[in-house]
Amino acid sequence: MQDDNIAKMAEALLSGGKMLPLHCAKCRGPLFEKDGKITCAVCGEKVAEAKAEAVKPVAAKDVRDILTEKLQELAAQLRKEMDPRKSSEILVLMKSILEALEKLGAK
Repeated sequence: MQDDNIAKMAEALLSGGKMLPLHCAKCRGPLFEKDGKITCAVCGEKVAEAKAEAVKPVAAKDVRDILTEKLQELAAQLRKEMDPRKSSEILVLMKSILEALEKLGAK
């Protein structure tokens, strides 16, 4: 999964969206519900539930594990990065992940 997609999903969570146990039929990204509307955080597709494909529900622990793993990968990239702009981009992604972990109640 691309870093920008993870940032989009983290933003969807931070803005009060609820991740659903459904994937977008168009891009296979996870669907989020906010204010009674279901959308894909990855491609922006507005989805009717009938078009959504059901998948196994994702446990909060699994999401925490995935985010923690991605955070470690980004930390390794940051350690090697010499370009200040790329370092800044990595830090923004790391901040999004940390905020999502905080919202999930990471331990």
